[in-house]
Amino acid sequence: MKISLNLFTNSTLSAPRTDIIQRTYDSFCETFGNEYPVTVWCDPHPNYKQGKYYIEALQKIFPFVHKTESLSDGYVKAVNSPYNDDYMFMLEHDWEFNKTLIKHSLEEIIAVMSAHGIYHLRFNKRQNIVHGWDIGLEERSVGSFKYCRTSCLSNNPHIIHVGRYREKCLPLLQIKPGSKGIEENLLHVGLVGAIYGPKDYPATVHHIDGRRSR
Repeated sequence: MKISLNLFTNSTLSAPRTDIIQRTYDSFCETFGNEYPVTVWCDPHPNYKQGKYYIEALQKIFPFVHKTESLSDGYVKAVNSPYNDDYMFMLEHDWEFNKTLIKHSLEEIIAVMSAHGIYHLRFNKRQNIVHGWDIGLEERSVGSFKYCRTSCLSNNPHIIHVGRYREKCLPLLQIKPGSKGIEENLLHVGLVGAIYGPKDYPATVHHIDGRRSR
C-alpha cells in the first residue's frame, strides 16, 4: 500500500523563511514517522515579491517542490498526480499534531479506512463535538479504534483514499484563488467523512496560523 505526504504552502508574511513549514513537517514525522515520500505544493501569493525566494528555500529542504496558483490548484494537482499512491496525507503548512492523543500508526489508521470504505479522515482542531460545520457526529468503533462520521470534509490535516476521492469529491472541487474551492464545496452535499477519535475526544491538531506569522 503506497502512502505519500503532500504539504501545501504559500508565500506569507514570513517568506522566504521556512521555519513554519519545517515545524509542521517535524511534527508530522514525530507523530507518524519520516519514511513517507513528501511533495510540496507552493503558491507564491500573496507575498509575491518573496515567492520566488521562498520556493528556492523550500527546494533546499524538500526533494519535490511544485509552484501552484492557489491551495485548490495544488490540491487538485496532487490528487491527479500520476504517482499511483493508494492514500495521501494532505497537510497545510501551519499545523502541529498532539502525538500523545494519536494512539495509532498511519498504517493502522489506513487499515481501518480501507476496511470500512473511508475516503476522508481528518484530525480535529477542536474537541469532537457538534459545532460549526460539524452539524452531526456519529461515533463508530472498530475494536479499540474509534472515529466519528461527519458530513463535513474539512481541510484540517486529513488522509484521503485517492481512488474514492477522485470519484466522489474531485468533481466538486473548484480552482479558486487563495484557500477557497475545497472544503466549502464538500460541505453537507451527501458525502461522509471521518474524524479521528470518539465523541468528545480532545483536539489532535493545533493551528499555528502561518498567515499572521512574521
